[in-house]
Amino acid sequence: MAYLTPFYLILNPHDKLPYRSLILNDEPGIPDDTYTLEEWYCPNPQCHCEEVSLKVFAIHQKMRAVDIRLSLDPQQPISPLLENDDDDTFPVYAAKLFRLIAEHLKSDPDYMQGLRQHYHQLRAVAVDPSHTGHKAVDYWGKTGQRKKPASPSRKRHKR
Repeated sequence: MAYLTPFYLILNPHDKLPYRSLILNDEPGIPDDTYTLEEWYCPNPQCHCEEVSLKVFAIHQKMRAVDIRLSLDPQQPISPLLENDDDDTFPVYAAKLFRLIAEHLKSDPDYMQGLRQHYHQLRAVAVDPSHTGHKAVDYWGKTGQRKKPASPSRKRHKR
């Protein structure tokens, strides 16, 4: 089983995160905030799901607000799915926020193309052991977590 893997694992430390942010003000039933769409993909090269999971974070509220699954198959109509509609850990406005973001996704073909490119980029890293992000993607795909840095060696010096 492969765990969904965040796209940011393949970026260099100086790269700007390519995530979409939506600033919402005066939207009925949704708190004013900046909502960031963080991309997560399946790293398994044998899987041909062609999907992205968008984890939407409310920046000022410091919480995950909604999860959205989206097919990236260009032959299929854009039809986002609300992943957490029965999860009570998400805010009561999650369904309203989902509908707003779903409409945004349907109206932005350039953003959809960018998501498809990111899907293929993460997959390419997953199969390329020479890529600097390969170990992180491989470890996360197997365990669902970031690899902890090695602790400093405590070798004893011989006298």
